[in-house]
Amino acid sequence: MENLEYFYKRIPNQNNLTASKLIPYFVYFLQEEKEDINAKDILECFNILSLSPYSNIPAYLSKNSSGKNAVLIKGKCGYKLHRNTKEKIANDLQDIIEVPITENLIPLSIFDNTPYYIIANAKQMCQCYDSGLYDATLVLMRKLVETLIIECFERYGIDDEIKNIDGVFYYLSDLIAKFTTCQKWNVSRNLKSNIEKVKKYGDLSAHNRRFLAKKKDIDDMKIELRQVIQEIILTIDYTNWSRV
Repeated sequence: MENLEYFYKRIPNQNNLTASKLIPYFVYFLQEEKEDINAKDILECFNILSLSPYSNIPAYLSKNSSGKNAVLIKGKCGYKLHRNTKEKIANDLQDIIEVPITENLIPLSIFDNTPYYIIANAKQMCQCYDSGLYDATLVLMRKLVETLIIECFERYGIDDEIKNIDGVFYYLSDLIAKFTTCQKWNVSRNLKSNIEKVKKYGDLSAHNRRFLAKKKDIDDMKIELRQVIQEIILTIDYTNWSRV
């Protein structure tokens, strides 16, 4: 909870709010880390901030999780904010409400066991697609493929093969050429053709100022995208990669 103090200062008129009014804000904060919140979690927030806690937090949670004006929803292991309450608090804090992550673009299970930054890139790519931000989708797609190729060479300890004399990684076109001809792994014929299609549209969105991507551009290459990403991830074999 190292960010709780900062979060508290973002609450409008926080010093004049009663303890009961602070509870929904604390639940909002805590839900960033865990799905269901209990009275003990909320009490800890009061204690960390050196604030007088609400007299009976369990009673407050129970009372405010029923009826048409419910602030909370009771779950099996605790409570969570009602959708309306969450949106109101997000508005109070001027937070951006995150776009739900779907698998309309690509199955996210492909990224199981990959590093957090790979998963984050993939999720942002999916969110952009669902939001109709198709150029952004393609740019993130390009970045993801580029990152995975670099990771593959690092995985096998041969990343010097994809750097120039100054130690800077090659551009994507050269990375692809190196990846598809490397003797450390076998690249399928499907990948060789599919990766060029992914690169083509990624380059257009990233570098061509007169190109505006459409949904159909991406829909027509979903299978190719999945095949390329899945094959590179399987080649890396993250599960058995022990990084120093």
